[in-house]
Amino acid sequence: MRSPAVGDSSFLRDTFVYSGSREAVRAFLVFGVLLAILVALAARLAFRELSVKVLAERIDIGIGDARHIADIVAEVCGAGVGIDFALVQAHEQELVERIRTRIGERPFIHHVEIVDRFGTPQLFVSNPEGSGRRDMLPDLSYPEDWPSTGEQTVDWPLRGEGGVVRLGVAPQPIINELSRMQTSLRHRVYGAGALALAVLAAGFFYVLHLLRKNRRLEAARQSAERASYVGLLASGLAHEIRNPLNAMSMNLQMLEEDLAGLGGSERAEASELLDLTKSEITRLENLVKNFTTYARPTPPHFEPKDLNAVVHEVLRFLEIDFRQNRVELRTDFEPLLPPVEIDETQFKQALINLLVNARQVLTEGGVVNVRTRAGARGDILVEVEDTGPGIPEDMRERIFEVFYSSRGGGTGLGLPIARQIIERHGGAIQLETEVGRGTKFSIFLPRHQAGAVPQPVEAR
Repeated sequence: MRSPAVGDSSFLRDTFVYSGSREAVRAFLVFGVLLAILVALAARLAFRELSVKVLAERIDIGIGDARHIADIVAEVCGAGVGIDFALVQAHEQELVERIRTRIGERPFIHHVEIVDRFGTPQLFVSNPEGSGRRDMLPDLSYPEDWPSTGEQTVDWPLRGEGGVVRLGVAPQPIINELSRMQTSLRHRVYGAGALALAVLAAGFFYVLHLLRKNRRLEAARQSAERASYVGLLASGLAHEIRNPLNAMSMNLQMLEEDLAGLGGSERAEASELLDLTKSEITRLENLVKNFTTYARPTPPHFEPKDLNAVVHEVLRFLEIDFRQNRVELRTDFEPLLPPVEIDETQFKQALINLLVNARQVLTEGGVVNVRTRAGARGDILVEVEDTGPGIPEDMRERIFEVFYSSRGGGTGLGLPIARQIIERHGGAIQLETEVGRGTKFSIFLPRHQAGAVPQPVEAR
């Protein structure tokens, strides 16, 4: 693999995209960590606020209940401006029932006490059942982290100086309720965090998709600019080279006519030199032609064709060349192959390039297998496999490079032109090779092309 030059635009572009990808990954990681910290702080503050809020609400409810119970005691046991505590004892059952009705739906209210102005308990009502004196009050234990406001009871004064209504607040029901709320809130926070991470991941992959898409678009733009420049250069070079080559060919023909009058060894030696010169001129003409074909490709004109028939025509065309070089051609065509929309002329050129490349690497007795298949993904497959020496690993990435050739006298344009034609058909060429075992080129072609001209396929 070649080392990237300083001015290599593709290397700079890939470096920029890779650097941009790393920056995007770093940015998303930082954002994800900050988001997690923010969610954790918000959750902690929300839990703390929830605890204080729940306790304050229950205290407010207790104050309302204490005031209502004070009104009940005043209604039943009122005597002038104060409370007759003798009536409290007399109407104990009625007071217990009405108080329990009031606090029955308040699991956090443990008990209710009626205390006279001297602090002596006159009535004790537990929740949910039982009544008795102050000495029946159980020991209410509060946890150390209980968010208390400094009160474990709620007092409300009775009429005048008649004592107070005292509500004992039990922490455990409030803690249980708070725990349920925190669990629900925690699930919502986790759900919101997971959703945020999912959105973050989706955004991350979308940004990577945009980076890749931008890289493809940039590569396509630079490729188009490069192709345009190379095409313009190729046209100029072809014009400047072909004219001298034509003049040289004409001069050689005239010299050949003049040498016809000579005889003996001088004519044989001159004829040999002329043949070598004409061979080099032909090679240069082919090189200019191939380079022009690669640099200024003709837009393909797609038509539905019988691919087996097209491949068969190419093999008939090359049959004599293979026979003269003692290389065997074997075919394996899948019958009833569906029609394929191709530019027949260009596809034949691509297939000829692959077959000639295979023939040139083979020695006498070599075999080239040509197969056609219907692909598993609805495409059509054409395989060209030889029994040659294979391609070394360090050359596999370069065989499609322009002007790269490991064979003396090769132009290095056959395989690049073949791949260019197949890619313009919306297909691809896949290489499989093993040193000492041979090489296989697989051509994948889509059956349909956008803008193809529909017409019936003639039978083979």
